[in-house]
Amino acid sequence: MNILKLVEDQLPMLSRQERKVAIQVIQNPNDVQKMSITTLAEKVGVSNATITRFVKKMNCHDFYDFKLQLASERQAAPKPIATNSIADEVYSFYRNVLSDTWERLDTDQLKKVVDLISHCRRIYIFGIGSSGYTAQEMTQRLIRMGIAAFSMTESHIMYITSGIIGKDDVVLALSSSGSTTDLNKAATIAQGNGAKVIGITGFEKSKLYELSDYPILVKNSNFVDNTRFINSQFAMTYALDIITTMLLENETFNKRLSHTVELVMENKFHSNN
Repeated sequence: MNILKLVEDQLPMLSRQERKVAIQVIQNPNDVQKMSITTLAEKVGVSNATITRFVKKMNCHDFYDFKLQLASERQAAPKPIATNSIADEVYSFYRNVLSDTWERLDTDQLKKVVDLISHCRRIYIFGIGSSGYTAQEMTQRLIRMGIAAFSMTESHIMYITSGIIGKDDVVLALSSSGSTTDLNKAATIAQGNGAKVIGITGFEKSKLYELSDYPILVKNSNFVDNTRFINSQFAMTYALDIITTMLLENETFNKRLSHTVELVMENKFHSNN
């Protein structure tokens, strides 16, 4: 069996300490390949003996054998995508969205946004419709880093919230079109109270882009294909993925996330300890 798949399958049966090793392997297999057993133990905060027990549960003789299997797996060719298949069409769609979004993103602007989020008192994430689901997802990410984040997905709540927002708060407004009237009005009210507005949209000549203190432009997926059930939030999610990854370069946020992940895993699998 594929070694990474085996690690994922065995995760619920592992002890709390062994799960720390498993998560590191799943998330960073290339890095683990280059580590000694002592380096890995220090990285995840377990003993060498824990890693030895872990690799034996993965049917490996020792840690060196485990790394060999990891290396062998990483060298295997990826599963080819059949040409002219639906899978190929969807893959091409997402590839185009990623490429075009990357060309639009301003790295310096993203750094400013990360700094702003890192030092704000609270961040309110506005999104209506599909963007509302994205707002909720981003809120959960930030909360797990210990950042005071709140998702606002209904126009009346946005208005109420904007009326009490202060100068130390931030609004992250999400709208593919940039022309969602209620969202833009609420963001403008918040701005009038001194809050900074980060706007992510697919249109440069849109109300949201123009009013934002920190506008972020992504590819509007409707220009690629608006006749399929394709994730319209993909480009926006890509930008948010970059922002959250940059936030995790902050040691405090990274430690908080690791702690919350550990708590969640412990709660899920506590019966196996």
